[in-house]
Amino acid sequence: MSAKTALGYGCFLLFLAPFCGVGIFMTIKGLQASMAGDWGEAGLSFLFGLVFGGVGFGLLAALFYARKKQQELERLQEAHPTEPWLWRPDWAAGRIEGSSRAKMYRAWVFALFWNLISYAVAPVAIVEGYLNEGEAMALLVLIFPLVGAGLLVWAIRATIRYRKFGVSVFRMASVPGVIGRKLEGVIMTNALVHPDDAFPVTLTCVNRITTGSGKSRSTSEDILWQEERQIRRVHQVGRATAIPVAFRLPQDVRQSDTTESDNQIIWRLEARAEVPGVDYHASFDVPVFRTPESDTPLPPGDDEAFAAVLEEYRQPPDSRIVVTTHLRRTEIYFARARNPGVAAGLTIFFIIWTGITVALPSLGVPIIFPIVFGLFALLLFFAVFQAWLGSTRVVLTPDRAHVSYGLLGRTRTVEADDIDDVRLKIGMQAGNRPYYDIQIVKSDGKKVYCGRSIRDKREAEWLAERMREALEL
Repeated sequence: MSAKTALGYGCFLLFLAPFCGVGIFMTIKGLQASMAGDWGEAGLSFLFGLVFGGVGFGLLAALFYARKKQQELERLQEAHPTEPWLWRPDWAAGRIEGSSRAKMYRAWVFALFWNLISYAVAPVAIVEGYLNEGEAMALLVLIFPLVGAGLLVWAIRATIRYRKFGVSVFRMASVPGVIGRKLEGVIMTNALVHPDDAFPVTLTCVNRITTGSGKSRSTSEDILWQEERQIRRVHQVGRATAIPVAFRLPQDVRQSDTTESDNQIIWRLEARAEVPGVDYHASFDVPVFRTPESDTPLPPGDDEAFAAVLEEYRQPPDSRIVVTTHLRRTEIYFARARNPGVAAGLTIFFIIWTGITVALPSLGVPIIFPIVFGLFALLLFFAVFQAWLGSTRVVLTPDRAHVSYGLLGRTRTVEADDIDDVRLKIGMQAGNRPYYDIQIVKSDGKKVYCGRSIRDKREAEWLAERMREALEL
């Protein structure tokens, strides 16, 4: 163990000591109160003892478990220094279990911890703050039990999903998934799953970044690459459903990397299905790495066999993006309000944020906070305005591209001789869903946006290819 690691463990133990101590002290106090017949004080003492002791001793057990896993990881790293996909036993075996059981446990731990604290604090705050002192603001503490009720619903749904579908397994055809080649295998469900339509299967590369420390520590995930397939040809194997998986991995993506806890690259495979009751959902962390195979061409016929599993794309009839072609002129119109769900979410967030901004001066906060909140509300207003009313019209001929932005009333013209390529770029991200922008890349490296916030990547790729064909690139 390195000195830095030992110091980290020591600091963590010092952090846990007060929780364990308070838990033991409150439990002893509860026993004394129960022996004296003071059941009210005994119940409250036991509750605080359970909360603090549970946190302290629970994290202590997690610390020792993490240390054991770290020792196993160090042993595997020494045995396979150049093959990181062998550092995890499930990756090495090519048999990766889904996260449904772990998600269920996490949901219950978080829900119980939140509710134990909120239901212990909320009654005291209401009695002391509202009933005794008449402070109406004390009623805001009721938000925490309401959130706790939502967390309990979340935990119950996770439990129902686990009991209904069990733990799915992704069996890899070869380990690892090779950048420049493919990731393929089969997802084996633990129950028969019969969706009305298809299984949407998504492979996503995310950059998980953790910033700050202590109470200000936060984690976010930025999507770097994502591909989705609609799998309709599945097989029944006994009491299970086999979902074939095949994804082509481009050359310019990043490989799996969890060596830095604050900056990780994670590849996540997800399968879903809409079924009666709780929907099916399975998630797997899969190994994707650059190997010597990444720089060698695909074997003869392999690329064709892989392409055979992909369906020819057809633009959905309800798409809000209209493509018309006449002779050598192609016009693509990106209509207003193409993503009403995102626009509605932005609008709700804008209303809530504006309400908070308006209420800040009455709370007596320093003037700098209403100013900063107001500036951000202004940015949100423009984002909402663009989401509902923004449109783009792209007219392409072999000679040039005209891009007109309806909201701004501005037109950009780019000569075909100055165009190097038409490319996709992930623009905004809503949860686990990236939205794509299409860019005309000029020879001098400058970019002209000719379509934003496209929800379906395959539609965005299809549109980009139509633009390349119209410009005869």
